[in-house]
Amino acid sequence: MAAADLLVLIAEVILFQLRYHYFYWSFLSITPVCSVIDILRYAATDCSVWFTVTFTFDRFVAICCQKLKTKYCTGKTAAAVLATAGVLLCLKNIPRYFTREPRTIIDNVPWDCATVDSYHTDPGWVAFDWIDTVLTPFLPFAVILLLNALTVRHILVASRVRKGLRGESKGGNRPQ
Repeated sequence: MAAADLLVLIAEVILFQLRYHYFYWSFLSITPVCSVIDILRYAATDCSVWFTVTFTFDRFVAICCQKLKTKYCTGKTAAAVLATAGVLLCLKNIPRYFTREPRTIIDNVPWDCATVDSYHTDPGWVAFDWIDTVLTPFLPFAVILLLNALTVRHILVASRVRKGLRGESKGGNRPQ
């Protein structure tokens, strides 16, 4: 999870923001390079978000599903899930490369990235953007909220049961 967050910092801050503000006419501003940087920015953000979801699910299973804990809460399973999620999220962002076009062409070199006009009007790109919006902020937020609520509920129920058992063993809940 920390590695994904570090990738977000590298892609967003170093490759995008510093280039935009301090090194605007560097090789990072050539259209193919800035298109790849755009893919990296979105893929790193998606990985960071979805790795948080997978961590939350792992914690939910470890706390609430004792029978599944020994089978699924292992380093090998975590590595497989994170690798699969990372690859799928990178593949999901590859179409972004085709949403960029050069803003200017100087000496037959395409410079800077502009969004193609069809991105906002073509039904395929509109659907892609809508699905991306659902998959990145909305669905993970709902899943994390649900899993955390279920985990807290499980902890509160277990706490009440423990208090009840302790009260019985001390004789505090016996009728007089």
